[in-house]
Amino acid sequence: MTEQTSGRDGDKVLRVLRDGILRLDLRPGAVIDEAGIAAQLSVSRTPIREAIIQLIADGLVIRDGRTARVAPLDFDEVPKLYEALLISSRMIHRLAAENRTEADLTAIRQAMLDFEALTSSGDGLERQDANVTFHTRIAAAAKNRYFLDFYERTLIASSRLARACFSNTDRASISDAEPDDELVLHVRETARQHRLMVEAIADRDIAASDRLATEHQDLSLNRLKRAIFTGAVAISSTPDLSLPTGRFTLAS
Repeated sequence: MTEQTSGRDGDKVLRVLRDGILRLDLRPGAVIDEAGIAAQLSVSRTPIREAIIQLIADGLVIRDGRTARVAPLDFDEVPKLYEALLISSRMIHRLAAENRTEADLTAIRQAMLDFEALTSSGDGLERQDANVTFHTRIAAAAKNRYFLDFYERTLIASSRLARACFSNTDRASISDAEPDDELVLHVRETARQHRLMVEAIADRDIAASDRLATEHQDLSLNRLKRAIFTGAVAISSTPDLSLPTGRFTLAS
C-alpha cells in the first residue's frame, strides 16, 4: 500500500468513524471493532488505529485497557463543557470579526444559507451538521489555530451531547411540526441569530460579535437544560447511553 493510498484510507476511516459517533450509530461506550470496521471499509487496521488516535485527541474515543471505546456521555460535565464553549466561542467570534476576509464571509454566508434551507424541511441530524459547519467556518475566520482547536473540540462535544438529548424528537421532519412547536421556534431563532452574527462579523463589530456569541450559547444551553432537568422524553427514551458489553460496528 502506498503512502498516498494509506493517507486516503486514513481520511476515509476518520470521517466514517467520526460521523458514526456524532450520529450515535456508534453509541457512547461502544467498543470499536477494528476487525469488523476493516472488513466493512475494505482497509487495513493501520488507518483505523490512526483514526482512533485522532479521535482520542478529539475526546470522542477513550482507551479501556487494550480496547478503544466511544467516549461515554457525562451529563454531570455539562456546566464545565458549556463554560469552556462560552469562553472559546466569545474569543472565536471576536477574532473572526477582526480578522475575517471576504473569502471567509462568502464561506460563512453559504453555510448560513445551507442551514436556513433546512429550517422548513429535513431532520435534526441534517440541521445539526449544517449548524456545526456554520460555526466552524466562523472559527476558521478567526485565524488562530490554538483557539480553533480548543473551540472545535468543545463544539463537537456539545453537538454530540445535544444529539443524544434530542435524537428522538429531532429526527422527525420539521415540516411535520406545528408552527408554534418548541422545535420550530428554536430553529427559527437559531437562524435569526446566525444572520445577526454574520452581520456583526461582516461589519467588524467585535463588541456585537462577543455579545451575540453569548446569546447564541444561552439559546442552546437553555434548551438543553429544559431537556435534562425536566426529565424530557428525549433523554429518558434514548437507549444505550450506558456502557454496553457487546462489540459494535458501523451500521451498514
